[in-house]
Amino acid sequence: MSNFRASGYWYDEDSSVPQAVDLLNLMRRYREAERSMRAQTRGSMGMNETDMSALRFLLAAHRKGKILRQRDFAEELCISNASVSALIDRLCRDGYADRVVHPADRRSVGIVPTEYSDTEVRGTLHKMHERMIEAAGTLSESERLATAKFLNAMIRSVQITDEPGHSALRDSTMPQSTASSRQGHGT
Repeated sequence: MSNFRASGYWYDEDSSVPQAVDLLNLMRRYREAERSMRAQTRGSMGMNETDMSALRFLLAAHRKGKILRQRDFAEELCISNASVSALIDRLCRDGYADRVVHPADRRSVGIVPTEYSDTEVRGTLHKMHERMIEAAGTLSESERLATAKFLNAMIRSVQITDEPGHSALRDSTMPQSTASSRQGHGT
């Protein structure tokens, strides 16, 4: 292998089997492309990174039928209550969220996405998500299994845990949600 290839400055696209360093370089390039896309999306929506993370969290909870409280945002985003309050104020001011009486506790305030937020996010990200699904759809079953195994191993390699006896043994051939649900059922 040449020094250029090992250093990441050269990727031999004609090679039939990428080396380990080639995969890591491709991941780096993907992260850079995704970071650029997210910055462009935030800019077009007039949001900062925390606001965008909060909006994704809000929309995901809404799809599951869950109404969030401010404390849910604080826990998810690891930010203070004061920061959450300012964040929710911005989301409401910009038309992405509304404060409502929480149905489970009428003394509590719930945060729900507006129809505008769902439409705006879908409109902004729809084409990109279609291209991503299309790219994943080109893989055979064995290629998807190998990719899932690789990505799960990469996730574990960068996760830091201080838990004594923490086991990174997880079925790396399936998505984490499936592995987690299987672990919860004693299999």
